Amino acid sequence: MAYVSENVMLYGDFTARQNLDFFTKLGGRKDATDDDYEQVMQRVGLQSDAYRRRVKGFSKGMRQKLGIAIAIMKDAEVILLDEPTSGLDPKSGAEFLELLSELRSENKAIWMTTHDIFRAKAVADRVGIMTGGNLVRILSRDELLEADLEKIYIDYVSQPADQSCAP
Repeated sequence: MAYVSENVMLYGDFTARQNLDFFTKLGGRKDATDDDYEQVMQRVGLQSDAYRRRVKGFSKGMRQKLGIAIAIMKDAEVILLDEPTSGLDPKSGAEFLELLSELRSENKAIWMTTHDIFRAKAVADRVGIMTGGNLVRILSRDELLEADLEKIYIDYVSQPADQSCAP
């Protein structure tokens, strides 16, 4: 299992490559090569000039990409993502959705928390809506294709906390 938080915590004085190497080895993978590191950084959309730069100068989006690269290098079967598109520009967000599709085709289970219901609708097999700390609705892929997810979400979060909406 791998976890990528909204605010990825990395070593600022390390380069992207050093962070990737450190966390990959910490996760138990000892056989990664320089080529593996370069390929995964390229795969997540980090510019090649960033590989050898200290992370303390990275934007939030660049830190997110490096966090996702670390999760990929761990080769985890399950990837937990907390607001993974936070800090990503629209182009990077679209590239991220493509990456999620690739990971899904590699049989990775992806659990993602997000407030970005439009991206969730675009990539999810299922979407759960939470309000007041409770899961109040789950929509399947088929339901998502036909649903006005924004309206459904607003209807649920607009209800007083002590009322429940019927699915």
